[in-house]
Amino acid sequence: MTENPRISNEFKIVIAGLDNAGKTSALIALRQKYNFYERVKNLKPTIKIDYSSFKFLKTFRINLWDMGGQKKFRKIYINNPIYFEDTDYIYYLIDMQDEIKFEETIEYLHELLEIYRTLSYSNEVIICFNKFDPQFKSSVEFLDRANMIKNLIISQNKDIKFEFYNTSYYDISSISQAFSHSLNSLLNLDDVDDGLNKLVKNFNCRYAILYTDSGIIISDHYIDTMDIREFEEKISRKISENLEFFQRLKDENVNIDDRLAFSNDKADYVKKFSILSENKDNTFYIGVSTTLSKINEIKTELEKLRNVLQMSFT
Repeated sequence: MTENPRISNEFKIVIAGLDNAGKTSALIALRQKYNFYERVKNLKPTIKIDYSSFKFLKTFRINLWDMGGQKKFRKIYINNPIYFEDTDYIYYLIDMQDEIKFEETIEYLHELLEIYRTLSYSNEVIICFNKFDPQFKSSVEFLDRANMIKNLIISQNKDIKFEFYNTSYYDISSISQAFSHSLNSLLNLDDVDDGLNKLVKNFNCRYAILYTDSGIIISDHYIDTMDIREFEEKISRKISENLEFFQRLKDENVNIDDRLAFSNDKADYVKKFSILSENKDNTFYIGVSTTLSKINEIKTELEKLRNVLQMSFT
């Protein structure tokens, strides 16, 4: 952000990179989670910026600015720093499968960083080594590429803070974790995110997800890699089923705040939380998938998270 922070519940997140860096694919993956709408923001007759937006927790609006990566557009951006004013976070995507463009993408990144220096931007710059697909996770070649680029960026920009993530359209959790970095910082969700992460690690949960009564995912962690298709089948469908279940209970005036379902060797459990924030009653759900033998322990841990939710959203 700039030196004079805006008093607003709207946040601007810029997503930049060369053409074919995978920005559009990343937004497609995020759409599965945040249900945002897209429109084109016509800033000048000669340029358009893909603009997406979603309401978060009934209070905040997150605006995503997808800056076109074609060379003709990049020149316009660089010559008009106004496009980058009031940025809360910038994400820069690098295509890890296109070695030929490494020099060009580093050059463009440095041009953007010079602009942000003049704007007194002080948050982390989030670098996504994109198209780091699951089959390349253990690739020495890809890991060396990432380390080389990371060291180059840091050594040439020691006055700027960076966060680095390996991301892939075929691993929605990777995009989720990268994007959550800014949301957690902007909306004070670090403790909530940490609690869900511990659930997955300590109880071997297949997933642990916090979402709202409108199906917006606030934080999520997974034990396995999951692509968009699997996410739609295993997560989106499960969330819809749970929301329909609790809405049915509400319509029938039945007071039940959790649900347990069984499937093969796993148990899917969801707990409803009502949190009072700014005189508004916000409804959240935490869903987990684990073995039946761990459900009672999970229930105990979820009660502990109630206090974390209350502190985070008040």
